[in-house]
Amino acid sequence: MVSQGPTLEPVLAALRGLTGHSEADTVRLRSTLLLPSATGPAEHARQRTRRLAAWRRVLQEIPVDERSFDNRFGLDSRADTVAVLTAWCAGYQELADDRKRALAELFGFTGLFLLTLLGLAESEAQRSVTVTAAGAGHGTGALTHDCPAVCGTLTAQPAVARTIGAVYRPEPDAADPAPAREWQAIEPDLRFHRHGSTSMILHGRTSGPVHGAQPDFALKLILYPFTRIETLVRATREYARTYGSTTPGVRHLVRVWASSDTWIMMDFVEGRTLAELVRAEAADRHPGDHRLDLDRLRERAVKLFDALAELQQVAADNPLHRGLGGVHADLSPSNIIVSGADGTFRLVDLGRNYLYTHTITGNTGADSSYIAPEVRAGDSDIRRADLYSLGRLLMLLGTGVEHTERVVSDIFYMRAPQLARFLEDLIDAAPARRLLIFADQAPPDFSYQRLKESFVAELELVRAAERDGGELRVETGWRALRELARPLAGDPGREWRLWRTRRRRGPSGTPDSRQPFTNWLLAWSLLSALIWALTNSVVLTWLLRDLDLSWGNRLVELAQHLGHDPDGIPIVDSWRHADYRMPDWRANLPARMIGLSYAIAAPKYYQMLFSGLTPLAIGRRAGGLSWLAVVTEAAMRLMAVVPCGLVLAVTLVEPRWWPINSAIGQIFVFLANSSTLLFIRAVSARSRRLGLTTLPEEDAKITGLSAFTQWTPTSAFYAVLVLTIGSLLYLRVLHDFYVYALAVTATNLILFYVIKCGVGGPVIRVAIMRACLTAERVARAG
Repeated sequence: MVSQGPTLEPVLAALRGLTGHSEADTVRLRSTLLLPSATGPAEHARQRTRRLAAWRRVLQEIPVDERSFDNRFGLDSRADTVAVLTAWCAGYQELADDRKRALAELFGFTGLFLLTLLGLAESEAQRSVTVTAAGAGHGTGALTHDCPAVCGTLTAQPAVARTIGAVYRPEPDAADPAPAREWQAIEPDLRFHRHGSTSMILHGRTSGPVHGAQPDFALKLILYPFTRIETLVRATREYARTYGSTTPGVRHLVRVWASSDTWIMMDFVEGRTLAELVRAEAADRHPGDHRLDLDRLRERAVKLFDALAELQQVAADNPLHRGLGGVHADLSPSNIIVSGADGTFRLVDLGRNYLYTHTITGNTGADSSYIAPEVRAGDSDIRRADLYSLGRLLMLLGTGVEHTERVVSDIFYMRAPQLARFLEDLIDAAPARRLLIFADQAPPDFSYQRLKESFVAELELVRAAERDGGELRVETGWRALRELARPLAGDPGREWRLWRTRRRRGPSGTPDSRQPFTNWLLAWSLLSALIWALTNSVVLTWLLRDLDLSWGNRLVELAQHLGHDPDGIPIVDSWRHADYRMPDWRANLPARMIGLSYAIAAPKYYQMLFSGLTPLAIGRRAGGLSWLAVVTEAAMRLMAVVPCGLVLAVTLVEPRWWPINSAIGQIFVFLANSSTLLFIRAVSARSRRLGLTTLPEEDAKITGLSAFTQWTPTSAFYAVLVLTIGSLLYLRVLHDFYVYALAVTATNLILFYVIKCGVGGPVIRVAIMRACLTAERVARAG
């Protein structure tokens, strides 16, 4: 029986026993690796073939993860081995030339063994960090070692390059001669480029032009331990046939030259991966800086859409691709190269990554959050998988921050709800629930070109709505206090600009961008603004009249002139009850204080929480949920008019009503809070029953919902308190009018206007916004 050569155990023992570079130090390893003695006869072809086969088996036998390695060979074995081999290889560089030549083959194998261990360590490390954190240790993007000093130095050595060429050389195959032919054309000098999840990628150059194009190529070498996985080997072998394209004018796909069981050769693209680009930008940004960069998002999103549209078109043109449906299946920041020449997005590493199907043990890494659930589950139908990845990538492009939650980031709901609606339609975990709103064809078909048009249309709506330029910042907590300078939260102008943009777009606009209820929401926003202006003007005017002051109000003077009454205002003054005296600032001051505070706080409450949102998107076919939506809609819209109406009644008709009207106003606040909270919870429960996943898995994880939940009992308690004390004041049982009026005024201005609406309002609105957008999806899915 012929020996198959050494196994990993004796080779590893010999490697870890290296103490120097003399013949005595290396004789054991040379013998173990089947290398002939430096002074013995030359190795013949059959011996060389047997030796290389043994080397491949040894490399293949290396445990993939550190725990398995250490369990097999002892604690810290992999780390110790890397340290020993790194030191030995570094010492090799200092040897005399004749000694280097004597140890060249030994150094070549040792260098490849070390590169394999480093590749496995890097693969494992990169699967344990986020995209924006990866590469924090070294500028090259490696986490476990200094790539230029180790990997770069090793692959630049001719002995290591020759060993790589020998070990990875494909066997001649008459049925597919391309791999052997392409391998023959490459020059032996290879340069390390980067680590992959299961590979190392080298940069090389051929001896002349290939396919009439540049001779530079990228060589993706599968780390030999991963070649134990037959599905990975088969996918690598068939890569060129599966993803090679003959379509002319392709700009976004990297041309594949050839592939074999253990490597893929393709065009070399100079540039950084999108992950590296985002990582570099994140390093220059303050950790607490939350922003949505619309300029950057548009520029990069268009490139991404164009790349996917090209992939889709190539699949349609090429019969070999057609069965794949133009699906990348591993669309993540690490598999998009941003060309250094023109910034074009180039898609690489098409096909399933077997890290995500658990074919390979260990963590799946940061990029797994960009991969559709059906790909990670190993499903056969993945035609809509790239839609999920697209949505996740668009979030990354807009914010520059990776989000671990598999829902749309809060910043989109706060500053760009139109984009939040678009993104929700991409990232549902169920493929059938994607493109419920933005579908342009019958499922499962869709067009990336049409999706790009819809995305750009939604982005332009955001630009029209906001006037902050291309960068939208989010200020939360006490930093949001500058919004207090905008009593209406800027919403009437925002709704007006949205309406005007949609109207200019006309009937030719995409149906998905023409949201329903646009006119309805604009009308209520403008009505709220009008009532706010009217109520505040009336209260301030009546306060000045109480003080017997004139502020040069020409409208008042005109009304007095027309009514032939220099001291009163026609018609309006006739509404006053008989005991309502003016001017009488002492008697009317509590009513003026309360009225002015409600006239300021109530519109802020409506505009911050409810303006521009409607639960009616649920439609008419949701049963009891549709009726709850109607009740909630009524409660929301009443808050636009009722509080200011109560203030006008107190100001124009009877100041003594202010305790009762204050209580009525608080009751309406309680009704609006409680009905809205019920609607949010009902929509959340219905969406989960339908299998929608665009809301967080638990209500407690919905931003703003926990805080809003506390508002309902608080508003109920406050309404009861105000009703009780207000009734006693109105009935003259209590007489501390000024104290109570001051307390209510302070509560309205400090608690409601500043703290609840100013500081907490933007976060609460996120929960309401999510529910209203989800209601539209429930209507489409149900």
